[in-house]
Order: sequence, then structure tokens, then C-alpha cells
Amino acid sequence: MPKIVDRDVQREEVLLATWRRIARHGAAGVTIRGIAEEAGVSTGFITHYFRDKDEVLAAALQLCNERVSERVAARGQGLAGMAALRALIDAVLPLDEERFLTWQIWLSFWGRSGVGEPLRREQRRGRESWRGALHRVLGEAHRAGEIRPDLDPSYEAERLIVLVGGIGLQSQMQRPRSFRRRAWSYVEAHLDGLMGPAPRSGAALPADSDTTVTGGSP
Repeated sequence: MPKIVDRDVQREEVLLATWRRIARHGAAGVTIRGIAEEAGVSTGFITHYFRDKDEVLAAALQLCNERVSERVAARGQGLAGMAALRALIDAVLPLDEERFLTWQIWLSFWGRSGVGEPLRREQRRGRESWRGALHRVLGEAHRAGEIRPDLDPSYEAERLIVLVGGIGLQSQMQRPRSFRRRAWSYVEAHLDGLMGPAPRSGAALPADSDTTVTGGSP
């Protein structure tokens, strides 16, 4: 009787091997041969599922973003406003090995020149999904009176992207557990500022100001 092959499982195994390779060598150091060695398969096995390395990398980033979206949905289920915001941030902060690996993958693609369109598209999609989720829960908190009425949820979403992105970057240079413990203290200090009294001289950026931030995923 012929062996039943689950193509989705095989494809995912290749992408997980790609994650591990990226974590050790960075996206620029990944090759089809290296991925094959990591997955314990032939290069022909990989090219059966993917046209080239760029397509493998784009698919690996897509799977990473999908896993993050699943984590965000699971942790934020039934929550709204500030409670949902904390759950959303917690789903992304590099506080354990799974989330640390997520940041290794994301950061390996930052600043890369000459990447293919599928990879650029997935970077944009991941970032916009994250920004949209932050904007949504901040809007809920704003309407519920949980954050200051003078704040613009769109701008505050961008500020949180910068904060969490900085924490993610620092996590790659400060691996000790003490940094992971401090990460939430940085976030809580920022959130306290959102909920505190409005400053006498408006510190919030006007809604029509330029808040464009370049980059891929968070």
C-alpha cells in the first residue's frame, strides 16, 4: 500500500527548518542546500514545493506572521480596550523562546536590499496587520475613556510599534532573563502615560502629522 503523504505537513517542516537556519545564519546566509540539510531532505524535495530561495523565505515569514496572529487572537479572546492591548503586546514581546525566535526571524529581514516582491509584500502585510490590531484596541480604549481623550489612537499605535520594535531589537543583544523581566516595565511605563492626566502643553502628535514608519513586521 503506498504511503500517504501530507503535503501541508511536509511543506511546514521545510519552513520550520528555514526558521532554524535563519536564527543561526540570518536570512542572507540561508541557502536551499542549507535548508535541505536542516530539514534532512534533498534539495529536490524543497524545489518540488518552492520555485527558489526567495519564495521559501517569503513563505517562512508568512508562517511566522500567521503564528503570531494566532497567538494574538488566542490571548485577546473576550478582551477589549486596555486589557486587549496588554494581551496583544504580550503575544509579541520576546519573553520566551518562541517569541524570541519570532524576533530573530523578523529582524533578519529588516534593512535587506534587493528582496523579492513576495517577501516585501509579506513584510508589509505583517506590519499592517499588527498596526491595525493596535489601532483597533486603542480605539476601543479611547471610546471607553480608558486612555486620555487628547490622544490619537492612530499615532499611539505607531508609538507602540516603535517601542515594541525597540524592545525586540534589544532582546537580540541582551539575552539575559533580566532584560525580559524589564521589558514589561518599559511597556507599563508607556501605558501609564496613556492613561494619566493630559499634559498642560499638548504632547500628542496632531492627527494629520506625518507618522509614516518604514519596515516590515513589528
